[in-house]
Amino acid sequence: YVGEISPRKLRGFANSTSSFFWSLGKAVGQISGQRELLGSQSLWPMLMASCGVPALVQLVTLPFFPESPPYLLMHKGDQEGCKKAIRQLWGEGQHQAEIDDIMKEKATMKNTKILSVLELVKEPAFRWQLYMIVILTATIQLCGINAV
Repeated sequence: YVGEISPRKLRGFANSTSSFFWSLGKAVGQISGQRELLGSQSLWPMLMASCGVPALVQLVTLPFFPESPPYLLMHKGDQEGCKKAIRQLWGEGQHQAEIDDIMKEKATMKNTKILSVLELVKEPAFRWQLYMIVILTATIQLCGINAV
């Protein structure tokens, strides 16, 4: 959501920042799971419940956020809703350039052919990218971070 609602010039920063906080959360989880902190048998319920706090905050706050402007414009075709969401997120000002960028992206997506999974696997242009994604995903699953 943050990557989608951020202005184009900040989108890369917002997406990389979220990855940093994912990694930071995993590290904090591993550290707090040590026996000396919350990893003892008596404190395990508190450790397991601690992940519910951010989920609860998100559940309470997300209804007050507007839908993402690209979603409103590209999928729903609601230009006024898009402008209203942009003003709510980014403040008053001239945002026509961002709306034009979203419209260009919509036109580009309209001319792009959607591939099925089988077509994607058979396409030689995507073969190396597909290999890399499969290898990275498999190594992440096998490294043990999920078990920790």
